[in-house]
Amino acid sequence: MGTVMSGKLLDTTVLIDLSRGNQIAADYVDNESKAGTPLSISMVSAMELVAGCRNNNEIAKAQKLLAKYSRIPLSPLISQRAFDLIVAYTKSHGLQIPDALIAATALVEALELMSDNDRHFRMIPNLTVSRPY
Repeated sequence: MGTVMSGKLLDTTVLIDLSRGNQIAADYVDNESKAGTPLSISMVSAMELVAGCRNNNEIAKAQKLLAKYSRIPLSPLISQRAFDLIVAYTKSHGLQIPDALIAATALVEALELMSDNDRHFRMIPNLTVSRPY
């Protein structure tokens, strides 16, 4: 019997689209929320979004956006799973540390990962990745 997904993990790409006012991304998130789907983000995605801000005004806007979602902190189990993914896929597929941590978060928390960069994750077994829009 497979793992039952308990919600969705929004990848950094979705957060970037939301921060840029992408209406398709906003509609997607709104529809998922109305359907009662729990939406979460990895602390890694939160950090990536803020790190990409150009000034304090953008940081304030990013923090307001991030406050809407449950943030999943890095745990020892997530860190170990990410390490295992790096060992398995960094050389063969170019898996980077942030993506390994985000994927590990989805795996450990049994969440469907929503990303338009599914090519970064498709080699990871048991990870459910969907393009949100």
